[in-house]
Amino acid sequence: MAFQILRPTFLPILSLVWIFLGCGRNTDVAQSPFIFISPIGVPQFLSIVAVNEGITNTMSKDTDFLSEPNDYKPEFLIRYYVTNAEPQFVGYNLYITTTAPSIAETLAAGNVYLENGVQPSFTHLSSEASTSSSKLQTRRILNQIPPPGVFPFIKCEIYTFTMRALLNSGIFSNPSTPVKMCSSSRPYLCPVGSSCNPSECNNASCTTVVKQNCPVGTLCNPCTIVGAEETGCVCPSGVSPPGCNL
Repeated sequence: MAFQILRPTFLPILSLVWIFLGCGRNTDVAQSPFIFISPIGVPQFLSIVAVNEGITNTMSKDTDFLSEPNDYKPEFLIRYYVTNAEPQFVGYNLYITTTAPSIAETLAAGNVYLENGVQPSFTHLSSEASTSSSKLQTRRILNQIPPPGVFPFIKCEIYTFTMRALLNSGIFSNPSTPVKMCSSSRPYLCPVGSSCNPSECNNASCTTVVKQNCPVGTLCNPCTIVGAEETGCVCPSGVSPPGCNL
């Protein structure tokens, strides 16, 4: 009789215990949709060319070009393709330093080049993604407004350029492959021992190993493109370094 009286109360309690003990167990059926997080595409430079105000964006001499290009203040041409197709993609941030920027610098937006005072450095949309030659992007980095700080580009100094894709959520991609470039279009005119003209590069009889690390335009790695010595020595189609800049 006592068991019959307790059974209506005992069964609900037993059911609750069974439910609690069963919580957290793995099942063969997904209990919520899967969410995949795809990494942001990493942009890359096609080339970076040292120029000056006497050289146009097509690497030709301006009508006011002087015979001595080192009389001009250094500038750079950044060339790249838009390759990011993420829906939230808003453009690229460009970082310019004398060394490769660290993750901490990137998070703090350190050394980021801002044309209009706001990020990204270069505004784009995902609909612009293309590697067609007609879609090549060329941006001119002027002498008077480069980072870091308020200092302009200095002649005969090597600068490191990296680029990151930026989403409208504030998330950015991993950095592109760093590219180092001398600020002078004719490094052999720079003082021997400077960043653009190290002593080992001031030797026309240097080894192949040394040549690979010397800026184009030094005695060790002279420009081999006829007529391009004063305009950045860009490699024509089908030609690769050494002897010219990509």
